[in-house]
Amino acid sequence: MLHIRLVFFIWLFPLFAFAQPKGQENVNPNGYNKFYYENGKISSEGNMRDGKPDGYWKTYYPNGKIKSEGNRKNFELDSAWRFYTEQGKPSIEYTYKNGKKTGPKKVFTPDGYLDSEEIYLNDVKQGLTSYFTKTGKLIKIIPFEAGKEQGMGYEYDTTGTIITITEYKAGFIKSNERINRRDANGLRQGLWKDFYTPGKAKTEGRYLDDKKNGYFKEYNEFGNLVNITKYENGILVKNPPELAKVETKIEYHPNGKPKFMGVYKDGVPDGVIREYSTEGKIVGAEVYKEGIKIGEGIYDEQGREQGKWKEYHDTGELKGEGEYLNGIRIGPWTFYHPNAKIDQKGKYDKRGRTQGEWKWYYEDGALLREEIYIDGQRNGTMTEYDDKGNTITKGEYVDGLQEGPWFFQMEDYREEGSYKADLRDGMWKHIYTTNGKTRFEGVFLNGVPDGEHTYYYENGKTWQFGKYIYGRKEGDWKYYDEFGILILTITFKDDVEIKFDGVKVKFESEKRKESSPGNGSNQ
Repeated sequence: MLHIRLVFFIWLFPLFAFAQPKGQENVNPNGYNKFYYENGKISSEGNMRDGKPDGYWKTYYPNGKIKSEGNRKNFELDSAWRFYTEQGKPSIEYTYKNGKKTGPKKVFTPDGYLDSEEIYLNDVKQGLTSYFTKTGKLIKIIPFEAGKEQGMGYEYDTTGTIITITEYKAGFIKSNERINRRDANGLRQGLWKDFYTPGKAKTEGRYLDDKKNGYFKEYNEFGNLVNITKYENGILVKNPPELAKVETKIEYHPNGKPKFMGVYKDGVPDGVIREYSTEGKIVGAEVYKEGIKIGEGIYDEQGREQGKWKEYHDTGELKGEGEYLNGIRIGPWTFYHPNAKIDQKGKYDKRGRTQGEWKWYYEDGALLREEIYIDGQRNGTMTEYDDKGNTITKGEYVDGLQEGPWFFQMEDYREEGSYKADLRDGMWKHIYTTNGKTRFEGVFLNGVPDGEHTYYYENGKTWQFGKYIYGRKEGDWKYYDEFGILILTITFKDDVEIKFDGVKVKFESEKRKESSPGNGSNQ
């Protein structure tokens, strides 16, 4: 809203400059001018050219404090434009070039502290948008491309530690990872990460009640894993079997060239065993996991799969077969269930991206799912079936995102509605499969419930009814029995229950306040 008011002001400013408040008798259409309020205080000053503002201009509040200042070049907004509160504190600052926002936009709190900084290019938000505390510390970064959130964003605590990593795509949140968190007692809990720079991890591991618990990984500045240690309840586990050092065994040809070379753990193969010709060329390779072969083909010296490959289940059965090029799957691939029935099949392009039609199958050979890929992303119709051949899911993908009408067949009802950029949008309904009656109906906006949402019993009677305001319950939510008799009303405010059947909910903080000395409870 502030932005709208400011733009409105800027566009009306030439009209304001033409006005002749009391005390302004002559306007110089090609020169410097001053305008005044009726109280005699200056209201604005600056140069005109051909009767229009051009060059540097200032406007003032009736109390004499500066209201705005900025430059025009050839009648277009140019360079920095600054706006202030009546108390003289900075309010907002734009940077213009040829009349368009190009450069930083800064927004300040009512106290004059920098609140956020955005970057624009030709009136379109681009690059990093940053948010700050009153003390000037960075608390959040959101990346933009062509006016939409795109890429990795970060949230920081007051010490500068990253606490949330958010991935954005086409203006929507794709994933959210909470890290480096402490509980109410100040104890570290869950995943903790340390970074060289945002996005480049230095260490990572999990804590339980402030004690290291699980695997801790260390990386160099190039992103390569350099060390792994294991902890249990804060105690370092020495030489855990899964992290045991392995030995390399080499068998030679009569001419002294290596014939077989591979890694072993406790005397059994574990990892890649390469086979060489008498000329020293790699002619084959097998991959083992604790003595069980899980793959065979050719590994080059850089550790990349090449040519025809077969992969195996841990129990020894064929799992997949196809071709690699420089460690990337290419061409047709087929994957199998342990019973040798096809699990899935499809094609990869030369860059390892899924392409064309892919199909999945149940263990008995019945079709499970079919979908289309273009450059590694789902595009077109996706259909999923139960083991009897009935369609249970169907909808369209556009560039990997669900789009348009979809339906999902659950055990006893069917969900119907539309997606927009992978988020539920518009009216959604649930239909009972037994009688075709509505089970639920409600609107979603950008993936969150919005407006009235109603649930029904199988007999058609209302089960519960209430309203959302962009994902948060608000107002009265009513609950009924199967005969349509109201049994409970819960009142919500900003998704928090505040009343049950009209009786206000008292939170612990309120109870403590009432029972404190001087509040009459002990009188």
